[in-house]
Amino acid sequence: MPDKKEAIMEAMLDLVVEHGFHHAPMSTLAKRAGVSAGSIYTYFPGKEALITALYERIRSMKQTALLAGLTAEMPAREAFIHVWVNAYRFYNDHLRETRFLDQYECAPFACAAGSEADSDPVQSAFQRRFSGRKQGGVVNDLPPEVIQELTFGLASRLAKQPGALSRATLEDVAGRVWTAISE
Repeated sequence: MPDKKEAIMEAMLDLVVEHGFHHAPMSTLAKRAGVSAGSIYTYFPGKEALITALYERIRSMKQTALLAGLTAEMPAREAFIHVWVNAYRFYNDHLRETRFLDQYECAPFACAAGSEADSDPVQSAFQRRFSGRKQGGVVNDLPPEVIQELTFGLASRLAKQPGALSRATLEDVAGRVWTAISE
């Protein structure tokens, strides 16, 4: 059996995915995790801290997956396609985590990206490279939320569809998305 902290985090992930943040009381969480309600507070000062810790863990997991295999030497188009396909694979392989992220991003307590994202040189380089042209990047000067929806929003929605898309199809779609945001 995983340790108590891990069991608590996994139980919270399941509860949020099944019922949403507001329908995941600590008493139900304790029962699902197989721990006493008091032991939850040994690891987390409250529900919001637990949810934030879970978000940070999933965000880190996602970041690692998206940037896997990316090199600074890759041409921009190839790098974008590589990361986009990685994103699709992450969303497809981690549906629970994707559902949690979807809910978290709409929650009133959603936090801004942590400072560790700023300190990761690979992610920082990727973000600079794929920013708008006015900021020295290679994509159109659309609002960041529009670029996000056109790129990773699409990857997320496609990954949730029944049946996985082939690598060739994913690369074709990513190439067309690249054209849409870069030309």
